[in-house]
Amino acid sequence: MAYRDSPARPSMREQIAAKRAEARNSPAGKRLAAAQAAAANASTSGHGYGSPIGKRGTAMTFASPEKVPDKTVESEVKRAARTGKLDLSSMSLDSVPSEIYTSLLGIPPEELSNPPPRPEALTDLPSARNFDPNAPPPKGLTKDEERALVFGSKAVKRDERWEEPEELTSFRIADNKLQRIEREIGMFGGLERLDLGRNMLKELPDSVSDLLRLTTIDLSGNAYTAIPRSVLVLPALQVLDISGNALTSLSFDSPIGPSEDGLGYGIGFFTTSFQRQQELKAIRPVFPALRSFNLGHNKLTVQGLAALQKTKLKAMRVLNLESNNLQGVLDLEEYGMGQNDMPILASLILSRNTNLRGVNGSVAPGAQVETLGCNLRESTPGPSSTTATATSKGVNSGSDDGIAQPTDDDTNLKQGDGKPVPNPDLTLVYRTLPAATFDSEPLPVDFDVYLPSAPSSDPKGHPLVVWFHGGGLLQGNKENLPPHFRRLPSFPFSSVSPSSGEEEHIAVISPNYRLAPQAPILEILDDITQLLGYIRTKLNDRLIKEGKKDHLIDTSRICLSGGSAGGYLALIAGLDVPKSASDEVVGGYRGLPDKSGIKCLAPFYPITDLTDKFWATETDPVPWKGTSVPHAEAKPHLIPKSPPICTAISGGPRSILYPYMLQHALFPSLLFQTQKSIGYGLDAFRPSPESLSIPQRLDLLTNSSSASGADQTHLLPTYFVYGTIDDKVQPMEKTLEAFDKLDQKLGSGRFVAEKREGADHAFDEDPEEECEAFREWLGRTLL
Repeated sequence: MAYRDSPARPSMREQIAAKRAEARNSPAGKRLAAAQAAAANASTSGHGYGSPIGKRGTAMTFASPEKVPDKTVESEVKRAARTGKLDLSSMSLDSVPSEIYTSLLGIPPEELSNPPPRPEALTDLPSARNFDPNAPPPKGLTKDEERALVFGSKAVKRDERWEEPEELTSFRIADNKLQRIEREIGMFGGLERLDLGRNMLKELPDSVSDLLRLTTIDLSGNAYTAIPRSVLVLPALQVLDISGNALTSLSFDSPIGPSEDGLGYGIGFFTTSFQRQQELKAIRPVFPALRSFNLGHNKLTVQGLAALQKTKLKAMRVLNLESNNLQGVLDLEEYGMGQNDMPILASLILSRNTNLRGVNGSVAPGAQVETLGCNLRESTPGPSSTTATATSKGVNSGSDDGIAQPTDDDTNLKQGDGKPVPNPDLTLVYRTLPAATFDSEPLPVDFDVYLPSAPSSDPKGHPLVVWFHGGGLLQGNKENLPPHFRRLPSFPFSSVSPSSGEEEHIAVISPNYRLAPQAPILEILDDITQLLGYIRTKLNDRLIKEGKKDHLIDTSRICLSGGSAGGYLALIAGLDVPKSASDEVVGGYRGLPDKSGIKCLAPFYPITDLTDKFWATETDPVPWKGTSVPHAEAKPHLIPKSPPICTAISGGPRSILYPYMLQHALFPSLLFQTQKSIGYGLDAFRPSPESLSIPQRLDLLTNSSSASGADQTHLLPTYFVYGTIDDKVQPMEKTLEAFDKLDQKLGSGRFVAEKREGADHAFDEDPEEECEAFREWLGRTLL
């Protein structure tokens, strides 16, 4: 049979190979191959990240760490429309992108004060008849347009409509190359935080004065020669950082007030035009709410500070003048920094003014004056006052734990002409918590260490008192350490072996801890557990590293103490609970998991009973305050989803939270507001105020078999101090009765109550108070 010759039909494999070759030789294929080659080179040169084999065996690389592929202006604007927070930091921007105003404010591009350039018309598009697919793509086309031109597109472009975004409250555009800010910035009337740091700015537009809700503005690292006039009378501004600029003197003249539109947004749309006109004519004070003013790293002279005397910044808490050109002697009262001009000042930083020879005048009570790196002379009068505490204290030394190194004068500070009130020798961080929200920072939780001047006579080290500050677990900070506790390390105690003739000294630690309602009660108690763990395992190593090897801590001799809410923390951490009690009965907390080394407890005027009717009774206003706390003042501190904090300045904005809580009977609900359930399924439970109350725990011990010795439960020696006229916490009778019952059943005689007649809450904050009876008990019990 004859066969007709016919061309051989290619196999399936050959057809696939041909298709692949055709795809590789197309313009799109060549661009893809070039991109893959570049990515492969980056990976082999050490700039790539991730696994070498990606999905389906393809090479997988990521961009270098210097470039974040998902952070673009468009993506950040879209995120800001959802969250109200815009972050354009570190994007090498020369100007504020117009998309911010067009997308978030709905302003047409042509109506902007600095409209974007119009796109050029495309004139070199080839016709369809002579288009060559191998020719280079025409100029001015995007990748999507190229793809549509080559392959065609059936996609219909959506009609993009402007939608109402979330009100912008935070705007960060730091670390760029901005030289100007457009006037449209003033239309973001809800803005609370504005970060323009580390740019090339020399001025701000007048419209910034319309940001009546602005509380924080960062202008550091720019080229300002004067404080912008548009920020001078912002009514809510609390934090202003203008460090690292070119200021030679301060001037608060000719401030720019808000416009009528700004007033309409800031004080309410329902105000009348007449009311706003009256507001426009009103004389506004300069920086009425400013609490933190950073003027460091400028070129200010002493004479250049004269404007402070005229302005009277009554709300000032922290004034930073470090690394300027201050020369000679600075008279605090002459230049508006005295106790009458800044009555609640907490910190005045003058460090690294190398030509500053001295400081005269008095600062506010308890304020610290930091002069590290200044050329102070002994003949120059130092800060002194009948009511002030001035120090020569170093700022952060750059160590991992943020240690503040004091000078030799720190141990000789005087409260006026009376008794010394020392400052801490070290400040260490005992835990760092991760950032709680995408725009917050990690939270370092720290403590102050007060060490004796004399080396330890015991090879194991100094015994230790840990004092927890008060504030209802809502406010306060580690600086709220009573003066007699600050002086305790300098008091000589007789040694355990009197025949040796040696004296012993006690070290003191005052820690911060997280505060409610942002942190629930069990998280606060976890801070106490972490603190004691740090003291036992890491503190002595840190002391050796800091050159304090003669001042180690004997972790087998620790006293837990505290005032008010701090007394509650000392009690609940140090008290035993019956082993037979369920987790639900004790609220999921059994005290410190390791109580070894805790030798005694010393609560001062403590909160004890969370179920007492005292907390459920509204008191408006609280007697010692005399006036009601407006809800608007307390509201910013009651937001449970805000990032947690571990310190609140005494006399600062958060200091109204405790009286506000009593005013509306919100205690202890604020402590349990964000507390999650413990356990799973049917066994899950939420801690109750009763389960975490001290009398209830004492009753459990009294009624349990452990109290009679079956579980070897015992009561630590406890010194309980309270005043007879204290109306700031619940009455003490129920707690004292519970302690007495347990002490009698155990037959230990370890409970001592000191009743101070006529003493109020926090009576020992008087600098002249010594608490001699407590000190004698401590010497017998702890040493």
